[in-house]
Amino acid sequence: MAEKYAVRNVRLCTKDCLCLYVCPTGATDTENSIIDVSKCIGCGDCADACPSGAISMVPFEYPPQQSKTETVISAMKSLLRSKSEQESIAAGLPGKLAKAIEKSNRIMAEDIIREAGFMLPQSQNTINFLKSLLDKDLEGLPRESVEKLIKALGQKKEEKPMEEDKTNVNLMKAFAGEAQANRKYIAYAQKAEQEGKLNAAKLFKAAADAETSHALMQFEVAGKIGSTADNLKDAIAGETYEYMEMYPEFVEEAKAAGNKAALRAFTFAMKAEEVHAKLYKEALESLDHTEEVFYYRCPVCGNIEKYIPEKCSICGVPGEKFIKY
Repeated sequence: MAEKYAVRNVRLCTKDCLCLYVCPTGATDTENSIIDVSKCIGCGDCADACPSGAISMVPFEYPPQQSKTETVISAMKSLLRSKSEQESIAAGLPGKLAKAIEKSNRIMAEDIIREAGFMLPQSQNTINFLKSLLDKDLEGLPRESVEKLIKALGQKKEEKPMEEDKTNVNLMKAFAGEAQANRKYIAYAQKAEQEGKLNAAKLFKAAADAETSHALMQFEVAGKIGSTADNLKDAIAGETYEYMEMYPEFVEEAKAAGNKAALRAFTFAMKAEEVHAKLYKEALESLDHTEEVFYYRCPVCGNIEKYIPEKCSICGVPGEKFIKY
């Protein structure tokens, strides 16, 4: 499951309907204008495309709310009452200034309520408030919906149905299979081209791209794509593990087996992954810099440089062979 899902504010919607065209799953195309959460993959394309800002991305799970002392909460409630009174007074006055003051006080009041522990789905205060509604004989109260909401808010992550956990495992298994198939079919396409079997090569390339589409969709649905900063941190961790733990073991085993081809492949990859980890760290540290950077990749060992070297520092390939990004 993705980490966020799209929600449409119908009051802000101007019916430009760009969201219908960019949504890859059809989640935005509903009769009641409410985005279908069961179809939403959390990509955020609809929110980016909406010209009226009517669509927001909402997290499935909120972090625990920070605790506050009773003294702080009491002071907030007192300030809230003051802002509410000022809003009411301004609402009864004529003129644009009064209208602005009314709106300003409402915004401040909402912020105070939020900080005091209300209006937050992860807050116990919210759950208590919903429960208090059920204790009252309120005409028109959608009791069934309130009960469902209380149950949903009270459900902890570890209490999620086993089927959902299994589905997430299946998503990552499928992602691994599709990713491997992509690389495999690219290798098959290259071999077919070498043998002059161009139709087979085109089919392998088309299938490789299809497997990429599958893999990206599954990876996103599994909620594995974070912010660029988070993604860079994940990449650093992955590359560091490979060059410090995984490949050194593979290298020793290849040496022991006398497999020179495997030894060469593992050694090249190990050294290249160390370079990748370093570049990812540099990118994370300079993430907000706007100056354009170019990268150059060795087509043999995968080494990456920020300039064209005379020759590759890992495998010795001439710098003129490097590919620019």
